[in-house]
Amino acid sequence: MQRNLANQEANDRKLIYRMMKERNGKLSKTHRLLAKIDIEFLSTYDDLFALIMAKDRALSIKTKELIVIGILASKGQYDALNTHVKRALKIGVTRAEAMEVLEVAMLYAGTESMIRGGIELVDALKGGKDKL
Repeated sequence: MQRNLANQEANDRKLIYRMMKERNGKLSKTHRLLAKIDIEFLSTYDDLFALIMAKDRALSIKTKELIVIGILASKGQYDALNTHVKRALKIGVTRAEAMEVLEVAMLYAGTESMIRGGIELVDALKGGKDKL
């Protein structure tokens, strides 16, 4: 019984370490809370995230990040947008591509999505701190 518990705790630590590594050494407050109270859910969520966002499938990772940028800008989720713009730039999205996604978001979600999204893009280009 103790051996199983020790193995589970080791696996939990590996999951948290892997997630932190994938997220530049950071976990959101929600991820940290889940790690403490519902590691099984966190593990399942991370597997789903990896399947959808960390693999080229019908869509490339780059295309998926551009979609996420448009969604987050449209929903006004600017802290998350900041994180995803940085991730997108790291995987090769250009400033022009990110800006064009914000322009499309503006057409359907309003000017603020482009203006605030542009602020997050400029911040990411300057190497600003993650907001999540």
